[in-house]
Amino acid sequence: MPLNEIVGIIAMGFAVTGVIANNRKLRFCFILFLISNTLSGGIHAHIGIWSLLLRDTIFFVLAIEGWFKWGRKDEGKDGKDNNKI
Repeated sequence: MPLNEIVGIIAMGFAVTGVIANNRKLRFCFILFLISNTLSGGIHAHIGIWSLLLRDTIFFVLAIEGWFKWGRKDEGKDGKDNNKI
């Protein structure tokens, strides 16, 4: 089996596990997405599929944003935690 296929299967495993964690509102899903997007981005760069590399880069940045947004406490004027996640 080619190395790109092995890395792709591993990336898919991280991505699927990340979606499951996201559905359960677990913040570590973004770490899994960072790993998945890095692996996928490496494959797409190696093969030269630049549009998919751009997508992987965008998703990587969005995962960083999600990590920080989900980690921030959003307290309202009433002093309660209004963060829905």
